[in-house]
Amino acid sequence: MSARFASLVFALLVCLSAQAARVVAVNVDGVVHPVTFEIISHAIDQARQQEASLLLIRLNTPGGLMEATRQIVERLVASPVPVVTYVAPSGGRAASAGFFLLEAGDIAAMAPGTNTGAASPVLLIGGQMDAVMRRKVENDAAASIRSLVSKRGRNAELAEKTVLEARSFTDGEALTHRLIDLVARDQDDLLRQLDGREVTRFDGRKQTLRTAGASVAEYRRTMRESIISSVSDPNLAFILLILGALGLYVEFSNPGLIAPGVAGAILALLGLSALSVLPINFTGVALLVLALVLFALE
Repeated sequence: MSARFASLVFALLVCLSAQAARVVAVNVDGVVHPVTFEIISHAIDQARQQEASLLLIRLNTPGGLMEATRQIVERLVASPVPVVTYVAPSGGRAASAGFFLLEAGDIAAMAPGTNTGAASPVLLIGGQMDAVMRRKVENDAAASIRSLVSKRGRNAELAEKTVLEARSFTDGEALTHRLIDLVARDQDDLLRQLDGREVTRFDGRKQTLRTAGASVAEYRRTMRESIISSVSDPNLAFILLILGALGLYVEFSNPGLIAPGVAGAILALLGLSALSVLPINFTGVALLVLALVLFALE
């Protein structure tokens, strides 16, 4: 009787554990930018506070800024919660900087019909790098991806070619060549495959994932994060910068109009922030200073 009672208690505990399983999910679906670092950092904090089984990062990005990518990778490998990076939906990609984020996950996965790679560094404004500078930047990026991928037990030699040769891979090719750990047709399939899987964290610790019946909590961006994400596209950033310069030119050409100068200054600051020429916090300070100056002039 006691053995039967113990079995029932154990079964009840297992059921409760499965019901309590939680996954926090966040989307990286645009250009990788300093605000992306903030979003992922806050999602990691949410996952830790809610004692989530894992953090799921859905990737669909053309790439982005290298410095922001490095900061995000550092945050991901130090996450107290296991991280699963997943390129989705079908037709999506994790190109350039997105490849670094994909490889930073404890588990890297892709949906059918997605692609990744093409991680060669390029200038934000186009054009050609100096030959020596290009070698320095490429070798630095290649060493970074080798270190990251080797630690995850994946194919470091081929990962390096995404930087040095701009190689790209489909989901099937990435799985065959051990650049990712699995292919999942959708999120439910991904969670099913992850349940009971043992992962080796970046510090060497082993952890078993429990995702059966897990509830998925979506990370909700703050209004600030949503606004900055909206203007982080380089094409839109250049338009804002040009409109800002035009507004300032009109104001200096016709002193006293006020509106073109105010609008131009705000647009120029937003454009500089979107291009990461001006850090986000400095942009906030600059806008406050602008407001004080306008109050004084008024």
